Amino acid sequence: MIKKIIKATLAVAVLVTALPSNAAVILASDFTGTSGDPSNVSWIENGVEVTNTLDPQTTNFSSLQLFDNFDNVFAVDYNIHNEGTWFVDILVSASAFLSSISLDVLTLDASIYNNGGQLQNVQRDFNLSLDVLEGTNSLFSSAKSVFSGDNNNSGFVPTKPIEFDLNNLVLDGGSDYVFRLTAFGAGGGNNAGFDNLSLTGTPTNSALVSVPAPGSLAILMTSLAILIFRKRN
Repeated sequence: MIKKIIKATLAVAVLVTALPSNAAVILASDFTGTSGDPSNVSWIENGVEVTNTLDPQTTNFSSLQLFDNFDNVFAVDYNIHNEGTWFVDILVSASAFLSSISLDVLTLDASIYNNGGQLQNVQRDFNLSLDVLEGTNSLFSSAKSVFSGDNNNSGFVPTKPIEFDLNNLVLDGGSDYVFRLTAFGAGGGNNAGFDNLSLTGTPTNSALVSVPAPGSLAILMTSLAILIFRKRN
């Protein structure tokens, strides 16, 4: 009986390891508590490690400050039209216990602010780009037009959800990456920031440290229970 159960368990194990994994949140933050303090970022991490310090910088690598008007956004006190472009690097290390992470999308809420750190009530030009780097090697680059041109129409909403499609990008386990967000634009003056960042993807376990997912364990336990019940009957 025990031999039959072991054989059946192994068969089920082979079956469930062949099933495709589902995309999960790899990295996320709502930036609560970070206003005025870019070293205080709290992340949700799954299969990666990421620095808690985000250092917004100008193109000549001068560090910038965040507005402290809000307690849950990453809003940079630097006018992208009158003063220039800024960028921030998110330093990500993929776990060595994974063979890879197949990425899906990176989403965030992008916003514009006036020079007092309050959300704009009129539209201003704002573009946001994402670059993914491994060392000096560029793996991905894309720019999004968040808001285009000046618009003084009433009812303007200064926050917009943005999505970057990363479904052809794979992070290797044990490797380090930079996710660089760059804010730029032209026209009437305003500042920029973002919130609710989420990176999704599918981690793949290394063959040496493969661990069944909770769903796989549930299938195995159910199969064993059925086998034991049938044997007793």
